[in-house]
Amino acid sequence: MSASREELIGLVDRYLDALAAHDPSRLPLAGSVKFTENCQTLALGKGLWATCSGRGRYRHYVAEPAAGQVGFFGTIEENGAPAMLALRLKAEGPSTGSGRAVISEVETLVARQGNPLFAPENLTEPLPLFGEIVPPTERSSREELVRITDLYFDAIERNDGSIIPVTKECIRLENGVHTANNPQSPRPTGRMSVADAISTGIYTYIPEIRDRRYPVVDVERGLCWGIVFFEHPGNVRSIELPGIGRVEMAPFTQRPSSAMIAELFKIRAGQIQIIEAVLEFLPYGIRSGWD
Repeated sequence: MSASREELIGLVDRYLDALAAHDPSRLPLAGSVKFTENCQTLALGKGLWATCSGRGRYRHYVAEPAAGQVGFFGTIEENGAPAMLALRLKAEGPSTGSGRAVISEVETLVARQGNPLFAPENLTEPLPLFGEIVPPTERSSREELVRITDLYFDAIERNDGSIIPVTKECIRLENGVHTANNPQSPRPTGRMSVADAISTGIYTYIPEIRDRRYPVVDVERGLCWGIVFFEHPGNVRSIELPGIGRVEMAPFTQRPSSAMIAELFKIRAGQIQIIEAVLEFLPYGIRSGWD
């Protein structure tokens, strides 16, 4: 049997407590446990394990017991400075009877200060809609949730928001920054709906979204948690946007990089309602470590 939802979430909490204590020996680990941080394969206990100085307030969990997988977004402190953590754990073992679930895979993404999208102070509690159970008549299958999510990334590649099944009111949070349907956004496209902004061509600097994986899907809550890579060749310096005029690309888009993104979609009645992401900019062409 696989671990229950409660057990998976409990493993995340145990992981975070052990991380803050710099002590991986506190965890139930498989003998062959694999650990990556920002795509680098490390011994468990290295990297953030040496620098995490505390847990933050924000904690957002997504679990899929049938797959033994759990995803997490949260805030942490690193040597006293704020950081954001996306975490994926895979557990093996029964939820009842003798024995206990053990962690066999740990995948982490750490977003730190200096990232051009970084506002962890905006995150206190997950938006309530994420936790709502979707009525059976409005639920999508696991395969359909993945298909809808994939259409979002296809739309960015094609600069065509019309292909996304998304509500007009859908908001998007990226490292705590409100980047869609935000009336206070300094950029016109940030004040637009998700689909309308994509259709302007503002994401022309992202020609490819590769290595898409969806390890955690919660059908009951309509959640799809994936990890993808946005490729930034760095060769688009400005773009002419319809009704807006010529817009200079942000400096981070004008040099080659790959953005590793853990992204969560809330889907109800076949439409995306909220998007949340943790992302960090890494060397161009980097591999996930989980190919």
